[in-house]
Amino acid sequence: MRRKWALVPAWLAVALLVVSPVPVRGSPEQMDLAATAARLDALHVRIAGNREELQASELLNYHRVEGGVATCMRAAGMPYRIRPFLSHYDGFTDADLGFGSGRGSVFDSITDRGRRAVRNELAAARFARAGLHDPPPGPTRPAEVAARNRCTAAYQHRPYSDIDPPQGVYQLSGFRGLLDVVARDPAVIAAMRPYRACMRDRYGHDVTERTDFLFAPRISYRDAPVEGRPPAPAWTRGVKQIEAAFDADVDCRLPAYRIAMTLLAPRLRVWERQHRTEIDAVRAAWKHRVARARDLPHTIP
Repeated sequence: MRRKWALVPAWLAVALLVVSPVPVRGSPEQMDLAATAARLDALHVRIAGNREELQASELLNYHRVEGGVATCMRAAGMPYRIRPFLSHYDGFTDADLGFGSGRGSVFDSITDRGRRAVRNELAAARFARAGLHDPPPGPTRPAEVAARNRCTAAYQHRPYSDIDPPQGVYQLSGFRGLLDVVARDPAVIAAMRPYRACMRDRYGHDVTERTDFLFAPRISYRDAPVEGRPPAPAWTRGVKQIEAAFDADVDCRLPAYRIAMTLLAPRLRVWERQHRTEIDAVRAAWKHRVARARDLPHTIP
């Protein structure tokens, strides 16, 4: 199952990768690209949520789902062991939550290097160590299993970590009417045309679909370093492969990225102004979640 929000990272400091060909460090072009990328990332975080807001949503959902199932099971006279609370976003920073590289678009971050994908596997490793990848422990008799299924049905049998963002986030976070328009520009399309040949000739990769290539399984949470456990050799090797794949993608995509970001720069603030009302509503919803979660405990009695 593809994890939600595996599509984002990189705002605040945009230190451009040194891959060929890139603008000379400190050049006006580099600064313009970096500034536009930072603005896109920051706006994405405002819409899709920062670390505090996402973690507040997780905690609210934990009390709603885990607390609701526990109450339902007690009412049915059935035992239920309440699962512990863990946040997927422990170890993340807001710098991991910008526009990122998960969309397979020409606008994907050129500094991400697969960082979000690695963070997601580390989170999966922590969840596995806590037993949260398995069905809730406890019910084994048919009557108990049936009761648990009835109780979890109210939450579509989804775990508490499977959070939904505020209304409007999915629509706004795709930047419809902005990125799609720029991506269809003939200059951007022409600049992306040599991408496949570049990936094949320079790096030996036959890339028919960028997201399939970039997010091919190269690491597993089973090999991840968690709670003092050192990384398995497969993890270290896989992270290097991820970074190499993303570096190659940036090298071959960079000509189109430069054009796209140049075209995007004057349009970004216009789009934000046009959607200010919707963005303000989303921001208020995120802040409301943080306020509601502020005094909630991380355990359920």
